[in-house]
Amino acid sequence: MYEYKSHNTMAIIVLHEIYGLNNFIEDVCAEFHGQGFDVFCPDMLRRDNFSYAETHDAYEYFVSNVGFDVYKEIESLIKHLALNYEKIFIIGFSIGATIAWRCCENVKCNGIICCYGSRIRDYLFLQPFCPTLLLFAEQDSFNVDNIVGELRKKSNVEIFKLEALHGFMDKYAEWYNSKQTQISNLYIHDFIKRNIQ
Repeated sequence: MYEYKSHNTMAIIVLHEIYGLNNFIEDVCAEFHGQGFDVFCPDMLRRDNFSYAETHDAYEYFVSNVGFDVYKEIESLIKHLALNYEKIFIIGFSIGATIAWRCCENVKCNGIICCYGSRIRDYLFLQPFCPTLLLFAEQDSFNVDNIVGELRKKSNVEIFKLEALHGFMDKYAEWYNSKQTQISNLYIHDFIKRNIQ
């Protein structure tokens, strides 16, 4: 697990994509630490990270060796952090976003941010107990509009759809979209600002 700690009163859990703890995730952790959070980033793969060229292998490894039930480990981490922090947030990307979504019924969270979690569609039965921000890429492997329509019926949910491809916030990837990342970061910063008060 990556940990960036400076005795802050707020903690954020960063949940990585199928690639693992790569440069993108390290950057995300450093950015939130610079914003006044203690940062905790579990290594859900428990192995060296995958390259972007290994997308298929990375997904197969995640499904076979990790699975979305890993959210239970994240909930244990939340319980532990709640003993020492006034505010706890989660941000996840891709599979990490789906795992973050699976934690949305945890009352100890002050906010959850899910960035292009395409498998959230398998867990539409969940009802967030804490404020939840969902950012979807307009171009993904499923019917985004249908899923967004279902999610909009829920309380405690804010949803934005960005004109980009899945994974667009990762500046190290070919599908990176600078403009939509800047817009997403504004949504994220505003969401956090409103929910730390």
